Amino acid sequence: MARAKKRVVSAGGVVLRGTPPEVLVVSLKGGRVVTLPKGQVEPGERYAETAVREVREETGVEAAPLVPLGKVRYYFTVKDEGEPVTVSKEVHYFLMAYRGGEPRPQLSEVEAAYFLPVSEALERLSYPNEREMLRKALLRFRPQ
Repeated sequence: MARAKKRVVSAGGVVLRGTPPEVLVVSLKGGRVVTLPKGQVEPGERYAETAVREVREETGVEAAPLVPLGKVRYYFTVKDEGEPVTVSKEVHYFLMAYRGGEPRPQLSEVEAAYFLPVSEALERLSYPNEREMLRKALLRFRPQ
């Protein structure tokens, strides 16, 4: 029997501030996962709008998109009514400028939201593709 497939499109932000720069991250699953804020694109939303909304919803921080950084795609499997479903997830990332607010978790799945020095974030981010997006963002970042 063929496996069911599902496609999910998300957007997120690499929110940088200060000199030396710090990056906004969230932690999930008992702190075992450190990731950039991101989430699913809602109907009628542009990717940059999703990134702004998701950063605000997950962290309470206001940020403005500056430039697109690119997208990543990855696959994982979930169970749906006991059957395995392969999910193709595409995430569009933006370099974002910090505009205000103190990071604090806003959603139940987010356990903590905080700024990390970039050097520490490059060690602690759980996913290689997010470390790569942070490196791309640093090439474009100009402190305000």
